[in-house]
Amino acid sequence: MNSKTIWTVISSVLIGLVYFGIVMGICMGLVMFNANSSPNTVWFPIPAITVLVGAIILAQRHWDIGLNHPADVPWGRVYVVGAALTILGIATALVQGKYSGMVRETELLEVAVSPAFSMTYAIFMSVLAAVLAEATFRGVIQVRMEKVLSVWPTVLIIGFVNVVAHRWGPEIINNWLGLFVTLAGWTYLRWLCQSLWPPMILHTLTNLIVAIALWYRGPLIHAELSNATVITIAVIGAASLAVAIHQAKGIRAAK
Repeated sequence: MNSKTIWTVISSVLIGLVYFGIVMGICMGLVMFNANSSPNTVWFPIPAITVLVGAIILAQRHWDIGLNHPADVPWGRVYVVGAALTILGIATALVQGKYSGMVRETELLEVAVSPAFSMTYAIFMSVLAAVLAEATFRGVIQVRMEKVLSVWPTVLIIGFVNVVAHRWGPEIINNWLGLFVTLAGWTYLRWLCQSLWPPMILHTLTNLIVAIALWYRGPLIHAELSNATVITIAVIGAASLAVAIHQAKGIRAAK
């Protein structure tokens, strides 16, 4: 890579991280202000949604992050590829978690709030984080990076940066491969259809389903999965990869 390419990659990542940090910082500030001022009354989602939507509109106008549906794209096949890549990522996370001691549980605030507040925070912020992550990594960063890099360097770099940008703790250490496969898969999907909508929808649905399941069913202790279950999950993951490869052939929106 020449110096111009390197600078574009670095600046893309830095701009994206600053964008993500500002928007998430404002939203978390609203959460904490709500929690400290009225812990029994939940009102933070309304201003947080306003901030998120406003930030995405600004990003679309300034960087054209991909909130469009290019013509002549077989959208049915695109979503089949997206679903297959998502299943592959989940399967990878479950298999890795079996042997790394991964425990997936609800993220809660470290302040005293009502049960309704805790539930709203756990589910709503999981969805907000998904939408903002897509606008950032497969929006702000990817649209700039694709101008100087081919698909696979873009997929690998953004997948890596997106993993590193997560809050560091046991989840990252025990589930880095699952995260990487999932996020890299959505990055490839974004390149494939040249639209932010499919990865954003899939990321949002995945986070929403996981957040609801964890809240109502409790922590998922990966080590408790039986060997037979893990083998079945691995086979499903491999089959999903095969489906994604097959269905992705010939799909590419014109830039």
